[in-house]
Amino acid sequence: MELGLVFLGSSAAVPTRNRGLPGIVVVYRGSLVLLDAGEGTQARLVLAGLSPLKIAAILITHLHGDHVFGLPGLLQSMAMLGRRSLLLVAGPRGLYGFLREVFRYTAWLPPFPLYVAELAPWEKLRLPNGFKAIAFPVDHGAVPALGYRLVEPPRRPRISLEKAKKLGLRPGPLFSRLQRGEPVVVDGRLIRPEEVVEEQPRTIIVYTGDTRPTGSTVEAARGATVLIHDATFTSNMAREAHEQGHSTARDAAIVASQAGAKILVLYHISARYDDPEPLLREARTYHPRVVVAEDLLSLVLRP
Repeated sequence: MELGLVFLGSSAAVPTRNRGLPGIVVVYRGSLVLLDAGEGTQARLVLAGLSPLKIAAILITHLHGDHVFGLPGLLQSMAMLGRRSLLLVAGPRGLYGFLREVFRYTAWLPPFPLYVAELAPWEKLRLPNGFKAIAFPVDHGAVPALGYRLVEPPRRPRISLEKAKKLGLRPGPLFSRLQRGEPVVVDGRLIRPEEVVEEQPRTIIVYTGDTRPTGSTVEAARGATVLIHDATFTSNMAREAHEQGHSTARDAAIVASQAGAKILVLYHISARYDDPEPLLREARTYHPRVVVAEDLLSLVLRP
């Protein structure tokens, strides 16, 4: 696929037989961006048929173990597989210190360039694959925590075949010139790009990590193609969810509806739910297009 998501792990803090700890891969034209790296991330990459060497960037939402304890081992595996290219690792305050202490006590340093960025809320970052990342603040209690809005690079404009036909244009070299922004002449008539060229919408992926429902998530998820939202519990456990810095399926669906997100993916599922149907049923009351994340699920956004 040209663009899509692969869910490596979809559980909350405790892994189950069917769900590993958090990790999501954004696949874009052969390049990978990893969102969080819970324990087991390396093994799940193998099962998914994805190479760690194709990971261009890793974005960490917060430093709780179920989201970050897979990172040191993943870095070592990259080294053993011969990685030499730059890797970007970004996350909230404390990420650099975490990695520094890991390297110190394991007496090991990556043999490849590693750029570690600690991001402030609403800070923007250009990823190696061309995506623009915006780190937005979420609410997961005392620990610094961020969500991410990922915006696809601009796509090549598309020719409207219907408009082109009306103007006497046929597919060929003139199409390419118009897509480059150049006017062309057909049968003595000047045709400008704006007459037939249409901008293609860009895919927007938003991932909250662990959070209570927040206005900042609504703001960050405006117009999102996909919103991956914490949905640890159903609403009968709303009090426990909010006290622990998490959301319910109902919370997630309301945020998605308020933001106008096209697809909602329920994520970070508590181990108490062997069957996620109650979460799905609850969320669909408030949003029409809902998916419950499952391990190794591939969500194709563009074939």
